[in-house]
Amino acid sequence: MKKVYDDSDLKSIISYAQRLENKTIDEVNFEQKTYGAILTNHSDSRIVEFKGKGAFGNYLETAYFGKKPDNKSQADFSKSNLELKASPLKILSNYEVKVKERLVLNHFTFNDLDKEVFDSSHFKEKNQNILIVFYFYDKNSSPGKMKVSIADLWQCIKEDEFQIRQDWQTIVNKIHDGKAHEISEGDTLYLGACTKGVTKESSMQVQPHSEVRAAGRAFCFKLGYINHIYQILLQRREHRKEMETRLLGKNEDFEKKINFLYAPYLKLPIRKIYKMRGKIYNPNNKSRFAQIARDIIGLNKSETNLYEFNASGIQVKTIRVEYDGKMTESLSFKTIDFCEIVDEEWEESYFYSAVTSKFIFVIFKQDSKEGEYFLDRVVFWQIPKSDYDIIKSVWLETREKIRQGDYKNFVKIRENRIAHVRPHAKDSRDLSITPQGTFEKKKCFWINQRYIQENVLNPIYRK
Repeated sequence: MKKVYDDSDLKSIISYAQRLENKTIDEVNFEQKTYGAILTNHSDSRIVEFKGKGAFGNYLETAYFGKKPDNKSQADFSKSNLELKASPLKILSNYEVKVKERLVLNHFTFNDLDKEVFDSSHFKEKNQNILIVFYFYDKNSSPGKMKVSIADLWQCIKEDEFQIRQDWQTIVNKIHDGKAHEISEGDTLYLGACTKGVTKESSMQVQPHSEVRAAGRAFCFKLGYINHIYQILLQRREHRKEMETRLLGKNEDFEKKINFLYAPYLKLPIRKIYKMRGKIYNPNNKSRFAQIARDIIGLNKSETNLYEFNASGIQVKTIRVEYDGKMTESLSFKTIDFCEIVDEEWEESYFYSAVTSKFIFVIFKQDSKEGEYFLDRVVFWQIPKSDYDIIKSVWLETREKIRQGDYKNFVKIRENRIAHVRPHAKDSRDLSITPQGTFEKKKCFWINQRYIQENVLNPIYRK
């Protein structure tokens, strides 16, 4: 049998994987005429029908690399310490390509993780070299017929060691504290701990330092981070100039850096901040608060490629607070893509990624009744895990309404369900196409003003 790659040579494996780029597995196997030869590595040489969420990855491993999928703890290519992962892509209605879902890495038990340190951890050993094959998901195609976009090496420790290490430690610290049941994807920036198991009940595990059982989890690259990885690898493949700027130095803490950038402007009126930043202040500009808040940290419209924000999906939101401590409006999110949401699952959705990310609230407060607003403080916050199910119910109901073609009866703010849906259009002509082929006024999810008031502002301004 002709040897098609050397499994002890990392470069050889990657080079072999890159033959798939812009092609399908079946196309390349047919061209190489190695389809049957590879499969003879297994005691069962029959092609089985691959179904389910991991179908493409299993088919890739079996039919292309000639490996039998297993649950062994070491990397897939153990001789070269290389892990193999497949990541599905989707094409949005505006033809933008995005990663479909977070990338699940290795499972862990709370008892084992409780005893580890990062530098000798199973996570670091298994995931420091990952061959990621990005492919275009098509629910109507078999795995062998789905086209691959790019296949390349990602070394998360080399690229992002400080934040990956910090995220890993955040997860482990909760286990140390007997709070494994409180782990949330909102706790971290790049590396998450997602729930895994057929049902929540069947995946429950014992944890050290507590008698409370907790849902089993696996490490994952959060959706924002794996999306970011795809863009970087694509950029490198196309030999484009690196456009991103890193906000942080090699060992800088994200929150400390953000607080450092805002510190010179705290307690100053917005007019003076605009002047200090060399910007023209327009009191009639509705987005004047958001624009200056983003400008201070380099996120203005002309410079949006900050590495850490693109990789983490952190939401920067401005809040205006009246002199008496009351919030003026709810928080809006990205416009809903009516055609996209109908085919999504909750944990693959943009809104899930948004609400399980960290928030930076830049708070502007009135100095007196009818007075000016000044930059009062910057608050890092995340939605408590206990509230996810309520928000999920709003998202599910919204998806169902859109599937039914009902665009008039979305969840209202008065229902007090943390989130609601209402228009976020410039005018009556600002429309989006629907799955039914009609056009409807653009709408988005909002986090209720009352919810933010009670959970963020009241604890701050309570007298």
